[in-house]
Amino acid sequence: MRVLLVYSDVSGVERYGARKFYHGVAYLSAVLKHAGHDTGLLYMQRELSPEEFLSEIDAYSPDLVGFSSTTHQHPFVERYAGVLKERRPSILVLVGCTHSTLRPEGVAACDSIDAVCVGEGEYAVLELVERLEQGREYFDVRNLWIRREGELVRNPLRPLIADLDTLPFADREVFDYEEMLARNDGWIDMMSGRGCPYSCSYCCNPGLKKRFAGLGKYVRFRSVGHVMSEIRAIRQSFAVKVVNFQDDTFTLDRNWTLAFCDAYGREFEYPFWINTRVERIADDEEVVAALAGAGCQGIRVGIESGNEWLRTNILKRRMSNDDIARAFRLARSYGLKLYSCNMLGLPGETAEMVQETIELNRRLEPDEFQFSVFYPYPMTELYEQTVGKGMLREGASLTSYYAKGSVLDLPDLTPAELERGYEGFVSLKRELALKRRSPLKYRVYKLLSVFVGGDIDRVRETLHRLKARLRRQS
Repeated sequence: MRVLLVYSDVSGVERYGARKFYHGVAYLSAVLKHAGHDTGLLYMQRELSPEEFLSEIDAYSPDLVGFSSTTHQHPFVERYAGVLKERRPSILVLVGCTHSTLRPEGVAACDSIDAVCVGEGEYAVLELVERLEQGREYFDVRNLWIRREGELVRNPLRPLIADLDTLPFADREVFDYEEMLARNDGWIDMMSGRGCPYSCSYCCNPGLKKRFAGLGKYVRFRSVGHVMSEIRAIRQSFAVKVVNFQDDTFTLDRNWTLAFCDAYGREFEYPFWINTRVERIADDEEVVAALAGAGCQGIRVGIESGNEWLRTNILKRRMSNDDIARAFRLARSYGLKLYSCNMLGLPGETAEMVQETIELNRRLEPDEFQFSVFYPYPMTELYEQTVGKGMLREGASLTSYYAKGSVLDLPDLTPAELERGYEGFVSLKRELALKRRSPLKYRVYKLLSVFVGGDIDRVRETLHRLKARLRRQS
């Protein structure tokens, strides 16, 4: 059968500068291809007219169209599913992603969607496709909620995939991967496992653990050998420069991490990046040394807030600022670069707390950092709290993770204060970049900032005025 996968990433390329690789789509495509089916991908990076969208559909002539997206992008999924169902009603429309797993009722409420995948989709979709091909009934496929004669059949979940090594390697060709790599400067995204055991109040993982309760081990790793084999296969086809592991917490299993570092360091020379947590590295010099020795170039860690009370009581991130500073010092002592992740606009946050996060990053001086306005995702603890307290504005939505505004009415943080906080992060980003690029200019900036309130844009404006005055005097 022919299956067209549609990934909605409207305006994403404008933010990142290039298309991104998504493992959920790639693994699904790999499993279908391995079973002899044809797959294609419509990577929707801008809004298409109905005619443009249908032209893409007709060009591939699929038997099934499977949509995937983030929560932010789901309105686009509903829009184009509607176009498809109205104009090409014979094509089965399926939606599967983390959003559909956490909120299947909301996804299934759209009449244009024939089936919703809840949970891991590889073998559920494969079973659906094979039944369709064989002309058999498919309304009892586990992991699928399927519309049947106007009624929604909610099938139970199947066990989680226990051995990830049994999956074929993620399908990169379906993404036009060579062009993608060229635009991403040779960064290869990888996943070594699935799941995260932590219970951060803003994260999807607690909701997923609840959804999958009793269905097998939630946190799973591929074997080190399997990961090595995939990297070998990738380098035979593509020009690799950096291996970028996207696991939520790469260093969860200490013994696995040390074994990986030993194997990777002996075979590959590509630098690699990982995500980890402060508490996984702050007091484990052996792991940090092993990462550095294997070629790890940098690590990304979540700080989220510089206020310890907010971080502990609202976000359920139980680490102190001293822990964070210690982790940064240890990583830096081994030459690792550091990337911090931060949020603002949190429930209970004040303008002073936003400033604490900015100041903590200023002290830590990460090589790079990201910041975003908090968004309450379905089936997270903070979603339930914000809805329960009437903070979530009815009908409010954002199409981007990096939007400046908030969908919440925050009692302790006004929209103007939120905007100033956002601009404070922007200013800090420029400030730290200046410090890395030109220490002398940075010292001048710091001197002038005493008089203009620390805003790098105002410092630049002051410098321009001084230069203009000196030119006039000369």
